[in-house]
Formats: sequence, C-alpha cells, structure tokens
Amino acid sequence: MELRAYLAILWRRRWIVLAAPAVALVAVLFQAVQYQPRWTASAAVLVTRLPQETPSDQYRYDEYYLYLTNEYTVDDFTEVIRGNVFATDVAQRASELLGTPVEPGEVQASVSVTRRNRAVLLSVTSTDAQRAVVIASAAVAALRERGTQYFGFADPQRQVIVQVLDDPNSAVPDTMRTRLVWVIQLVVALVAGVFLAFLADYFADALYTAEEVQRALRTPVLAAIPVASERKRRAP
Repeated sequence: MELRAYLAILWRRRWIVLAAPAVALVAVLFQAVQYQPRWTASAAVLVTRLPQETPSDQYRYDEYYLYLTNEYTVDDFTEVIRGNVFATDVAQRASELLGTPVEPGEVQASVSVTRRNRAVLLSVTSTDAQRAVVIASAAVAALRERGTQYFGFADPQRQVIVQVLDDPNSAVPDTMRTRLVWVIQLVVALVAGVFLAFLADYFADALYTAEEVQRALRTPVLAAIPVASERKRRAP
C-alpha cells in the first residue's frame, strides 16, 4: 500500500485520530489544574573517622585500615539515616524550626539517601519548598551533632567527623519530569488514535477508491461517477 493510501485512511478516519489526543488533552489539563509540584532539597556530607592513635613502635599500615573504616562508616550512615531514631531527632529539630509539628513518619517518607565514595547524598522531597529545606537542614544538623552517638561510641578516639559539602539552602520543583509525563501521555494518545483509525478502516465494509473496487471485485473499472461536491466544483 502506498503512502498516499495510508494518508487517505487517516483523513477518512480523522475524527478517530483526533479523538484520542483530545481526550488525553482534557485529562492533562485536569492534571495541570490539580497539580501540586513536589520540591526537593539536597545536601551532601563527607563522613570520616578519626585515625586511631598507634604506639610509635607499631606499624600503621599507611592508614589503610582508616580508609577501610571510613568506607564502612559511610555504609552504616545510610542505614542510620533510614532509621526511626534519626527520623525522630530530625522531626524534633524541624518542628522547632517550622513552629509546626513534624512527624517522624513524614521524615522517613520524605528522606532518601545514597552514597558516593565517602560522601553521603541526602534528598528531602515535600509538597512545600520551605518544609523540604527545613527538614534537610535539620537532618544535616543531626548528623553533625550526633553522628558519633548513633554508633554508640563513647571513646573520643572513635569519633565520627561529618563535614558538610553542600548545604540545603533551596529546593527545586519536579515540574520538568511532570511535563515530560504529560507530553508522553499526548504522544501515546496520538499513536493510539492512529492505530484505532487503521483498525476501524480494516473492519469497514465500504470501498472508497477505484483501486479498492478493482482489487475487491477483480474487475477493471471503466468509469467513476464523482460525488456531488466534486460535480459542483467542476461545473462551469
């Protein structure tokens, strides 16, 4: 089938082609009216351990064990941040800063954490930009002030050092991702409309062109009577 034939089918079934994107557009507009952006505040901290004092007559292994300990400490910190003890501390600090109650469950649901080498990357997502920044700031403060206590270390020589690399001074909305989802919905709806148009034409019993008549009846077409609209245009 030639491209012209495909275009003819789409033109005949244009209402089907346009109906699906139109419905999707209405749905997208409804989502846009109801949409509340989610804001994300991010922070990064570097986690290290104090080197253990070694007697002068013992070999220190070029601080190999210190680097290894730092790696394990960062791994443990990611679990500390996901725990309810840390969430309770952050919720208390955030409540004092905001002047409104913040529940530990909200902190656990909004905080996500990953690691990159010895750095801990922390993100807080909320429907309120200020709330996201405050919770992230409270999380960083809790790590700096109580980092060692979360591990239960009483020995000053086993202290955990938390150095802030990136303060959560602002929050960014997720509008770009949401808009991309809306565009994908419209594109999928358009593809679905084209598919339904070809499907409807496939199951239709009508013949629209001389080529279709000749192919269906296996009889040559000798003449064609134009439709009324074409006769009026050709009339002098």
